[in-house]
Amino acid sequence: MKSRMALVAVCASLVVLASALPAYAGPHKSLDSNGRIPKKWDLEKPKVTRHPDEAPPTASGNGDGRNALTFGAFDSGDMVVGLGTATGHAGCWADSRHLTAESNCVWSANTTPVNGVQLERPRKFQSYDYAYGLWVPSKATYGNSVVSYCAAQAGEPYNIASSKTDYTKWYCSKLPWVGWKLKAAVDLDADGGYWVWPVDLVNDSQTTVFASAS
Repeated sequence: MKSRMALVAVCASLVVLASALPAYAGPHKSLDSNGRIPKKWDLEKPKVTRHPDEAPPTASGNGDGRNALTFGAFDSGDMVVGLGTATGHAGCWADSRHLTAESNCVWSANTTPVNGVQLERPRKFQSYDYAYGLWVPSKATYGNSVVSYCAAQAGEPYNIASSKTDYTKWYCSKLPWVGWKLKAAVDLDADGGYWVWPVDLVNDSQTTVFASAS
């Protein structure tokens, strides 16, 4: 009888544990059986004006607009980008941390609420005029490694003027760019300049838009 009661208790614990697991665990996107990108994960990229390759004028902070981007299709390593301000904003999605709508599950670098690499809420990216979810179909299996790299930089300082080759100081779009470059050997800077802006991640030929909103 005691062993049966113990078994019931263990099963009950497993049920509780399962209910506490992330609602979005597991990959959401994949290539089709022919190795092609399904149309639903290959949306049209925005038509944007190319910017000069210069240091962004300010920290990315918060946007001054609104969009209805949803986050159900994001997988670890995917990038979320908000555009519509002078600089825009970017970060790297950590799926295992997406427990609720209010979870801090996007690795980025900013000046608030602390200075440096930190986790942010997805809703921050809904405060821009436009927002995009980006994945790297050819290297999608590297997503967890990219996230682990971003997480390892937690607390390192923000510096919007730091070069792309300085891996001790960060700004928002530089963090996922370096993660993908070092862990998956892909350079996602569309114009290959000294700085990598959020829009450069969107424009790069190796990224694909799987979610967008305005």
